[in-house]
Amino acid sequence: MAMNTFDKFLEKYPLVAFEKGQIILLKDEIPKGVYIIASGLVKTYTINQSGEERLISIDSKGEDIPIGFTAGLITKSQYFYEAYRHCTLRVIPCEAYLEHLSGNNESLLRRHVRITKLLLSSLSRIEALEQSTASDKVAYTLLYIADKIGGRFLSHKTRLNLTITQQEIANALGLSRETAGIVLKKLELKKLLVHSRNSYVLYTEKLLAYLNRR
Repeated sequence: MAMNTFDKFLEKYPLVAFEKGQIILLKDEIPKGVYIIASGLVKTYTINQSGEERLISIDSKGEDIPIGFTAGLITKSQYFYEAYRHCTLRVIPCEAYLEHLSGNNESLLRRHVRITKLLLSSLSRIEALEQSTASDKVAYTLLYIADKIGGRFLSHKTRLNLTITQQEIANALGLSRETAGIVLKKLELKKLLVHSRNSYVLYTEKLLAYLNRR
């Protein structure tokens, strides 16, 4: 498969690898440039006044972080960025990145599509947080995370393996680990998922039908 113009541009800059749990950017840190994810997943989160982690988003291949830095809308990182799984990134000077985008319509269009997908994903995340019951919050959040990890699975997969802990699910919703565990057990009893240690098998069609039941 021929390499597109944007990927050719990115290859000029070396890959930087991060292991799961390794911090990429601290909150209030001034980035060295725009970070573009080449592989893996990056977790964006904040820490509340009680010292508890709260998930903002999960970013995947092709997305640039911190969002807004490239365009000069922010001057420092607003959140913590951490490797959610093993990942590689390229750090590109903002001036070089903007110069490339301004002179290449194909790359600019690709970035527009990525940002549109990011917006749609963010709306799904908001929808999950706005649910009235803990069961619905957890179900929507599981689908959100699975979509970020599995990518466009809903259209062709009826089940998906998801490696995640109860604590990570709790952090994503501001729930206690105990509450998240109780809700997950209820969803399992409804045969919407199966739990095994720190992994789940999600029955995606059943989960979607459950959320669309009203």
